[in-house]
Amino acid sequence: MWSDLPEEKKEEYKRLILAFASLTGMFAQKSYDNDSNVSPIINSKFQETAFQKAFDAYAEDIGNTSYDVSLEENGEKYLVGIKTFGISSGDQKVAQFKAKHDEWAEIIEKIKENASGADDKDTINLLNTNLYMTLARRIAMIRNARIDSSRANIRGFKVKIDDSHVHSVYHVLMPSGKNEEPKIFVGETAYDKIDIENLSIIGCTGKNNPTNFFFTDGKHVYKYTSADSQLHMNFDNKNIVCDEWDVKYADDAHAIFGKIADVIYPENKEFSVSGDKVDFIISKDKFDEPVVEESYCWTIWNKNREVELFSGFNSFYGTGSKMQIAQRIKKIDSLDNLFNDCDEEFDSYNVDIANKIKQGVKDFLLKSSATNDARMEKVKLRNELIELADKVGSSKLTDELKKILYRPMNEVYISIPDAKSFHKEHPYFFGPGYGEVKDGSHSLRLPKEERQFNLVFEPSGDSLPAYITQDEGKAIESVEKQSYLGEWILREVFQLGEYEPLTTERLEELNINGIRLTKYRGSKDIHLEFIWIDEENPPKGYISGKR
Repeated sequence: MWSDLPEEKKEEYKRLILAFASLTGMFAQKSYDNDSNVSPIINSKFQETAFQKAFDAYAEDIGNTSYDVSLEENGEKYLVGIKTFGISSGDQKVAQFKAKHDEWAEIIEKIKENASGADDKDTINLLNTNLYMTLARRIAMIRNARIDSSRANIRGFKVKIDDSHVHSVYHVLMPSGKNEEPKIFVGETAYDKIDIENLSIIGCTGKNNPTNFFFTDGKHVYKYTSADSQLHMNFDNKNIVCDEWDVKYADDAHAIFGKIADVIYPENKEFSVSGDKVDFIISKDKFDEPVVEESYCWTIWNKNREVELFSGFNSFYGTGSKMQIAQRIKKIDSLDNLFNDCDEEFDSYNVDIANKIKQGVKDFLLKSSATNDARMEKVKLRNELIELADKVGSSKLTDELKKILYRPMNEVYISIPDAKSFHKEHPYFFGPGYGEVKDGSHSLRLPKEERQFNLVFEPSGDSLPAYITQDEGKAIESVEKQSYLGEWILREVFQLGEYEPLTTERLEELNINGIRLTKYRGSKDIHLEFIWIDEENPPKGYISGKR
């Protein structure tokens, strides 16, 4: 990536980083006779914003997840993990699996038990190799799912999955060490998925820490630490350097900060601070950035931290058929032809299975499921029928049965929590009157054609026409087939298999638990991005809902 970025943008980035590093004397905790003794300081948050500014990059907002920014240059899309650490430092944290800590506790305890009587590392490794491999595989699967999900977000739903123009890289800045000539080394290495097929265990980090261990996939060396459930990676620092910058320290960093203070908080009374009001000088290009008019976010799971099983992103999992009764009966009668078309010859065993399937389908399609308990009974029945079909050994029978028992497998919609209140409190967010209902009814007043807007997915920028729908405007659906959007969201963003429901566990694995909708000044478009929401410290615009 670095070699392909425009020189003028790289120079601007370099200028910003070196300007910050030149003020190292302000942040050093001790006084030194010679500033050159100090290692250059880079603030990681400043590094991210400087990168965004210099390269017109988009800030990812998915919490503790795969990438920090994304950018596009000459038709190539880059997902970038940004890091800063010393040129001589060791392994760096690349992922955390807090939600899996309890799930993996049994394996961790077994590793401790095996190691308790061992005299050395070799013995510990011999006793725990299989357990280390089990953990390494689980870590790799979750890590890879997060990477695939993030790649899907930037690639968007209009690009084929085998698109070769999306790249993922780590961009790192590595300051020189203490008592060395002050420099900043620019490094870059591939942000690869872990090659699960080539995993091998190196062993524990030490006799006293048997639950911390190293493993490799032949490309990178990783370290898992159990106490905080973190994954670290060896960046091979000195071998990934692609550029280096000389750092010059400011003679009087305090004086520079004093001048900044004079500009922001001048002593001249005409521009002085008055009450809570502060006048800031803003550069011209600040006005060129889009201004957020309204922005709201909410969690995908409900107040009980559960993903609704039969609605929203799990709409396809619903148990209530949308077919008319006559159509359902026709489907039941068509099963006989389906059995006759099976490749396998039906003996008495398969005939018995066929009868059970037909009766089960009849119960599934014709019996009501108005309560949650009734719906869960139908889920159980559906699973049993699919298992019976599998026993027949005909993939055609199984596939056709799934089409009868499930709604279209890519059918989804975006839920708006407490929609009635949302539309009342934010009546112009989607459009005037979009959420208004008819008098004495839950149905929306405006026709479908007058409830449409352009939905833009960030960070890919892909868009499609969508509209507000369902009772009290509680859902957002694509104007085109729901499956058009569902395949991308379910298979790629959430990394789900066919007919696999979205769960809280999957959201925690991917570090995606919410969505944010944003509207910019001067535009009617609604921008959507998948994010992570810390419910104990919710972001601006957070809506808890009453689900």
